[in-house]
Amino acid sequence: MRSLLAHIAEPAPTVDRRRTQRRTLRLDVAARSATSEAAVVIRNLSRTGLLIETDAAFALGETFLLVLPELGAAPARVVRAEGRRFGCEFLTPVPASAISAALLKSSYDEAAGGDAGATADFGELYPRRPSSAILFTALTALFSAVILLFIVALASLTFS
Repeated sequence: MRSLLAHIAEPAPTVDRRRTQRRTLRLDVAARSATSEAAVVIRNLSRTGLLIETDAAFALGETFLLVLPELGAAPARVVRAEGRRFGCEFLTPVPASAISAALLKSSYDEAAGGDAGATADFGELYPRRPSSAILFTALTALFSAVILLFIVALASLTFS
């Protein structure tokens, strides 16, 4: 029996170190820290973190409560600050249902969306169906209608 040699390499490092997929959106919510309450705009959101934009002065490491639709208060911590934008991580991952609810309540403003990465993420939310899939769906519906008409005609002939 021959032995096989194998080499296990570390995965190639990626630019985006996020653990979960982020969703681009624009959602106005309230944030409450130990000292103040502020209006914030969520720019992107994942189960483990988010990017917010606000005029409030958050400090690195500051913890605050963020009010999300259908979830309520979710504690988050500021991990990155760039001007009016703050990268934050949730202290415990939020359920996928909270992400879905936020997406449903949000509006998307491409001009305010920011960087090209945000636009690319938004495009992935609603992928275009290929025309072949639309044609297949239409033909399937037509075929189903013909079969149904055939069954109705057959039944009416049988009972006449």
